[in-house]
Amino acid sequence: MDALKAAGNEAVRQALHSNCSFAHLKLGQLSEALDEANKCVSAKPEWSKGYFRSAEVYFAMRDYAAAEKSYEKSLSLSLDDQTIKKRLSLTREALDGFYFRQLLPGRDFCLTPSDIIERQIFSSAKQMQNFVYLVGDAKTREAVVVDAAWDVKGIRAIAAQDSMKLVGSVVTHYHFDHTGGTPPPPFDALGIKVPGVRELAVEDNVPVYINKFDAETVQISNDVPSSAIAKLEDSAIISVGSIKLHFIHTPGHTPGSQCILIPRPSQDLLLSGDTLFIGSCGRLDLPDCDAKAMFTSLQKKLASLPDSTRVYPGHDYGGPYTTIADERRKGFLRPISERDWLQQHRM
Repeated sequence: MDALKAAGNEAVRQALHSNCSFAHLKLGQLSEALDEANKCVSAKPEWSKGYFRSAEVYFAMRDYAAAEKSYEKSLSLSLDDQTIKKRLSLTREALDGFYFRQLLPGRDFCLTPSDIIERQIFSSAKQMQNFVYLVGDAKTREAVVVDAAWDVKGIRAIAAQDSMKLVGSVVTHYHFDHTGGTPPPPFDALGIKVPGVRELAVEDNVPVYINKFDAETVQISNDVPSSAIAKLEDSAIISVGSIKLHFIHTPGHTPGSQCILIPRPSQDLLLSGDTLFIGSCGRLDLPDCDAKAMFTSLQKKLASLPDSTRVYPGHDYGGPYTTIADERRKGFLRPISERDWLQQHRM
């Protein structure tokens, strides 16, 4: 504050008020931060930075209505500022209350490898085309990551940029491209371990939510502490703030495959993992796959969901999403007898 008292130049005083607001915000001193932001605005009402500082404080206070007004004013004075636009978008999302991100390797993460090992991992991730999801409560700023693998640092960075705290890791099934760990033969001979749920469990101290039938495999193959494993039953529900995640046990691709249904006022969402893709389903030729169980999962469970349900799959095989209606009409939710299904999927 001595610098503020000593500053004779008005422009310098405005900048100091802005910087002091930022410093107080970083220290968690929100009242002081808001006071300095307001002084900045009073000193120079035509400067966007003062309104931006006050908006940042209101956002931290979770007064999203006030934050929206301040961001809007800031943007009106700096129309091309992408940072303000991003923060305003996050604020409006917070007012709605639902946070959702679909992430793809090579587009959103796995972008800049730091060494030759990461280069190989990132290259494989781009080939596998796994989707990773962030789901949470935009008001409380809490989220879980679904099927975290390949680049945990990059996934964390995206959550941090959105001012979200990761409070859990959800696994749709145990395969390494959805959990990290040691790849299957022959790739295991390379001695490379893919980052994934273990890093989140150990470094971020968050629980790993997984169906009970896949839990042991994930724990052993990824060296996840048993205390971090949260075994789920069919029809389990977990809450992330006010957002409810409903788990549907859908064996077939693996014994413990599960889908996550997220009820929303306008349109329910289903994160289908490798159970249901656009026009297809997960592989049924692996050692512990079960074609009969997959028939039940698709025809008896998923096909009974509302037609409007939007389906987000575990891989980018043909697009980012589909709907139950589309899959009932032209995909693997089309009505079929169990006998015909098993004849088509004999291994």
